[in-house]
Amino acid sequence: MLMESPYHTGNAILKVPPHYFNATITYRRDSRYFHPYGYFVQRTGEEKANDVITNEQLLAGVKRKKRGSLIFVSNCKTPSKREDLIKELGRFTPITVRGACESWLSVGEETRSYSCKEDCDEESLIATHRFYISFENSICNDYITEKFFMRISQMLIPIVVKRRIYEDAGIPWGSFIALDDFGSMKELGDRLRVLQANDTEYLKYFEWTTHFRKPAAYKGDALCKLCEDIYHKNEFHIDDIVTYYKDGQCQES
Repeated sequence: MLMESPYHTGNAILKVPPHYFNATITYRRDSRYFHPYGYFVQRTGEEKANDVITNEQLLAGVKRKKRGSLIFVSNCKTPSKREDLIKELGRFTPITVRGACESWLSVGEETRSYSCKEDCDEESLIATHRFYISFENSICNDYITEKFFMRISQMLIPIVVKRRIYEDAGIPWGSFIALDDFGSMKELGDRLRVLQANDTEYLKYFEWTTHFRKPAAYKGDALCKLCEDIYHKNEFHIDDIVTYYKDGQCQES
């Protein structure tokens, strides 16, 4: 079972001989047993009536959101060069950085934790910001970590690097912002400023909630399918796990 990107599985996997593994349980959609960090499901008619955030609730929430982008980050040097992207974007829009990388990644003293005068705890930071920087530590096929799914459930619009990865995973199109939709960081910063000033435009990114929902608890069936295969004595094999898991899966920075 592998849930980290190929960049973070270490060198031990390189020593695994061919035909060693029978099957895979990973976040990749082509795994024998698909096990993502999260997922969305389409709402039924009953859910549309009883389990949808109302406009009144959305408006009440957005009124507290006077601040721009937020990120909690502890890995300061990543294969995706996330740290460079954050610092570049911070030149054009305010980004509140919390965690071990705060002193390195913060652009401007006003976003540092020691400058925070109110709403400084994690819950309040989430409630008062409009966007969450969801740049992954690695840009790899199908690799979407739990942070994206967690923040999108907290009325934060995630900002990601590559749209294709999220659309391929079935993430609702209008629920996030992708860096590669823009010609430059300045263009993205300009768009974020518009959304910070315009509640109507901002709330359009939550229209997906009337048609989809993200289950509060993950209910994967990977282990059930594994048990079925064992019960029915289905046999599989992987020729070369290194070729399968590493080769050509990630974008070089």
